[in-house]
Amino acid sequence: MPKATFANKPITLKDGEEIVWQAQPAQGVIRNPVHMVVGGAVLALGLWLAIGGYGPLAGAGAMLGLPLVIFGGYLAYFHANIEAKRRAGTYYGLTNQRALLAYGIRVLAYPILPNARIELKKGQYDILFFAVDRQLGVQQGSSLRRVGFGHLENSEEPYQLMLDIQKRGAEHG
Repeated sequence: MPKATFANKPITLKDGEEIVWQAQPAQGVIRNPVHMVVGGAVLALGLWLAIGGYGPLAGAGAMLGLPLVIFGGYLAYFHANIEAKRRAGTYYGLTNQRALLAYGIRVLAYPILPNARIELKKGQYDILFFAVDRQLGVQQGSSLRRVGFGHLENSEEPYQLMLDIQKRGAEHG
C-alpha cells in the first residue's frame, strides 16, 4: 500500500489511489451578524440584570445575569474567534476514490460511492456535502448528520471532481 502525506500527517492510500485535490476552508475571523446581534442582546440583558436593573429580582438578578453575560459574550465575540482557530487546523482533500477531512490529530476518509448524494450549497462561503455519518455519542439507529467541506471559497473544482469520481465508480461497478 502506498503512503502519502496529507495535512502534514502520513496516510495510507489504496492501490491505484492518488491525491487529486487539497485545500483549507476560508481563513480568518468570519463574524456572523445574527450571532453578533443576538449575543449583544443577551450580553446587555445579562449586564442589566447583574447590576440590579430590575428591583424585585435584585438578589437573583446577579446570579441570572452572570451566565447571560458569559453566554452573550461568547456568542457575540469569542465564538467567531474559536471557529477561526478550528478552521486554521482543518484540511480537505480528494483522492481519486475518497474524500479526506483532517482536523486536530484525526484524518477521516469517506468513500465517494456511486449512490451517494453529493450536494453543493452556495452562499457567502459554499458547503459541499458528500456523506452521511452517525453522530458521536448517539444511540444506534437514531440521528444521522451530513458530512462535507465547509467554508469553501472555490467549490466548483472539488464539486466537479467528486461528480467525476462518482461517475467513474458507477461505471466500474
